[in-house]
Amino acid sequence: MNVVWQERCAQEISVEPATGRHPAAGFGHWVPTIATGAAFFMIVLDTSIVNLALERIGVEFTADLAALQWLVDGYALVFASLLLGAGALGDRYGARGMFMVGLIVFTTASALCVLTTTINGLQIARIVQGIGAALLLPNSLAALNHTFSDPLRRSRAISAWASAGPLGLALGPVLGGILVQALGWRSIFVVNVPVGLAALWLTVRHIPKGVSHQSRSLDPLGQLLAVGTLATATYALIGLRRVTTSVPSFWAAAATAAILGIGFVIAEARHQNPMLPLALLRRRTLGPVALVGLLHNVAFYGLIFVLSLSFQRLRGLDPLAAGLLFLPLTLAAAVGTRVGAVVVRQRGPFCALIGGHAVAALGVLVLVPLESGFAPAPLFLPLILIGVGAGITTPAMSLAVLDSVEHTQGGLASGILNSARQAGGVIGIALLGALLGEPPTSAGAQAAGHMAACALCLASGLALAASRGGRATPSAARYVAKSKQ
Repeated sequence: MNVVWQERCAQEISVEPATGRHPAAGFGHWVPTIATGAAFFMIVLDTSIVNLALERIGVEFTADLAALQWLVDGYALVFASLLLGAGALGDRYGARGMFMVGLIVFTTASALCVLTTTINGLQIARIVQGIGAALLLPNSLAALNHTFSDPLRRSRAISAWASAGPLGLALGPVLGGILVQALGWRSIFVVNVPVGLAALWLTVRHIPKGVSHQSRSLDPLGQLLAVGTLATATYALIGLRRVTTSVPSFWAAAATAAILGIGFVIAEARHQNPMLPLALLRRRTLGPVALVGLLHNVAFYGLIFVLSLSFQRLRGLDPLAAGLLFLPLTLAAAVGTRVGAVVVRQRGPFCALIGGHAVAALGVLVLVPLESGFAPAPLFLPLILIGVGAGITTPAMSLAVLDSVEHTQGGLASGILNSARQAGGVIGIALLGALLGEPPTSAGAQAAGHMAACALCLASGLALAASRGGRATPSAARYVAKSKQ
């Protein structure tokens, strides 16, 4: 290792939790990971589980398609656009405290989803869920990052935490189909309440308070412009399916999104302590990996949305059968995260990012011609490839971003990555859903699949270009050094 890597490793090893103790070995060592991973699983699960319940919700509330679309995108949009501000809040007031607030908000909103009696009430509760999710995601990773001082234990904990994300995304349709068919659509929100309460109890008992940085200022103008940019861009993308009949509104929304986006960049460049420090995005690792994360979720979130609808509407499957058809992807994603952790330790994060996205793109390309015209069995192989590819890339993204910044900027860095990823999810649902069409068609499903494959190939190519910088990240160097000892 060169001097820079040695200094960085020494800094990380010297960092201790605020309580002055190291997490115990054995089961106690994994309790903080279980608490934060459960929260990560829960919030990612809720981005996809509702897809299998939309038809039942529409029947009960006599809701039109637009109202149902915003049950998915309203949650995802608020989630994505508030992540940067939530990471800054964690840096300023402490990641553990903001993580606990997020658990309370998310669990309460889930209970409101169960109790609501109108479609408008459900939409509002879903928006509140998105606020809680935004507080949870960056601060769960930052709290875990502060809990472990040993680099090897920290890497294992983060890899385990990261595996909860793709698992939640893949299990959403499976659990959604089972719960909706067996217990009704409200049951998909009931399960969040005990999980949230358990995670809150474990956090209070087993996660140290960590460090707060009162000098970290907030950026309300930047936050407002971020929400406005993503909201208008999403509206424009959803409107693509109606572009022949609503061209003026489409272009008005697209122009508004562009103006607000430019305003956001200008505001962040002028702010003394911005929500999104633009200089961070110019770093060799953080900016490219954030863009890779955006493309990753454009493909995977959009693909889960399209497959959930096409399995039911084009194949005529009921919610349970449609959900069970996702099992190969689910199990493969769980295996892929462990493979990805090994690859990161031995070869560094970029190898996992390049290879994982290439494998997933291959799976999508194989799946496209089989999606609506064949029996379910031939779908298993491409779904397995997609799941393995998704799992391999997730630990690499998180570790690469954390190693690109100072330890005290962990909440901000994870907020940037996850904001990019969730924004990609919003874009993917809107874009691939528009390509699918209303009503869905086989040609639309194939067009959406090809778009997902293009996004994955572009992510793999971008990771390859970023890896040409000629230097591994500190984590990669550390893992390689440890494996040779």
